[in-house]
Amino acid sequence: MAVSKSERALLPLIGLQGGLTAFGGFIGFHVMASGDANAIFRYTLCMLTSAIAGTVAGYLVGPLCRASSAVMLRAGFVLPGCILLFGDGSPDVLAAGYGAFIGMTWGARHLLEMSMFRDRERDAYASRSGALGVACGIAATILVTLLLAGTGAGTGMAFRGAGAIGILGGLMLGKRIPGDRMRALVNPLAVLKQPQFLASMPLFFLESGLFGVGQAVGSAGAFQALGSASTFGWVATLAGMAGAIALFLTRRWRDAGNRVAWLGRSCAVVAAAFVMLGMSAWSPVFYVLYAVLKAAGGPFLSASEQVLNQRTLDIQGALQDRIVAREVVLWMFRMTSLVLFWNLLSHLSAAHLLAAGAGLLAAATLLEYAAGRALLWRAARGDAEATRRGVA
Repeated sequence: MAVSKSERALLPLIGLQGGLTAFGGFIGFHVMASGDANAIFRYTLCMLTSAIAGTVAGYLVGPLCRASSAVMLRAGFVLPGCILLFGDGSPDVLAAGYGAFIGMTWGARHLLEMSMFRDRERDAYASRSGALGVACGIAATILVTLLLAGTGAGTGMAFRGAGAIGILGGLMLGKRIPGDRMRALVNPLAVLKQPQFLASMPLFFLESGLFGVGQAVGSAGAFQALGSASTFGWVATLAGMAGAIALFLTRRWRDAGNRVAWLGRSCAVVAAAFVMLGMSAWSPVFYVLYAVLKAAGGPFLSASEQVLNQRTLDIQGALQDRIVAREVVLWMFRMTSLVLFWNLLSHLSAAHLLAAGAGLLAAATLLEYAAGRALLWRAARGDAEATRRGVA
């Protein structure tokens, strides 16, 4: 399938987003090194709150400024980049900057992708954007790893560099992305009452509700298993290469007809990766296996989740209302699960907490497959019925 001009204009910013997202692992490692297990939980709470604030602010400020969704996507690189570049590098500042970057870019990206691509185009686009994100993530990881290992520079310099790259990228890239002016929110609460939205709640929790737990457990596992930030970078690079190779070899195999199969395979690989993460509490070898498996299956699972998320938003209501309602629900799930898991810290050792968190994530990944399969089957039946009614 040929790449459209609008997609070609969007992909450079998607690649930049993938590259800067790779810094999240280094930030988590840095926070763990400068504090303790409580520090990474506090950082994750602040980061998630900054992310939802960035998303909602974009949908409130954008219409007031008469900005397009493309402009808001670019702003999602520039404004957080300023925080990272000029901030003091403390965990709170890093949480504010990285969280705002995640929230603002994904909030605008959801709006653009839902407007630009029809359902039958989503799988191919998810593969292309996912492959580009992985490639740019590998490049960023290698760059930071070489900086840390070759110069002995602290991670603070790397974070400031990420901020500068975000500012330059946001100003220079994406100028030709088509995008309508953002519209004001109408009634997001009405979306919460729709039966289709309520039916997607289990999938929301399993797919993203444990995101905060995954971030905290992954950072804790890396710090416990590895000795330095540069070592983490080399392991992440190895893992990223595995994911890139797997994604490249299968780039033409994904389409709307095999969504369930791809979801099942990727969930199985990622669940196995989380089992390895739990076992890394006793041997760093298992962390390397976790990183490789997670990188090999993660891009495919992310592509499947991207299509699933878009299908859950194919309901009634203004598009901006649907996106904001979903993001707020995800934030509530993430915060609740993270706080509950944080409370276990006083009752379990670090190794047992890591094992418990990894086991929870593995189980949730397998359950995500069941929930996603049911949703895709319901959507397929609904599309078939709509087609029959149209023919009749």
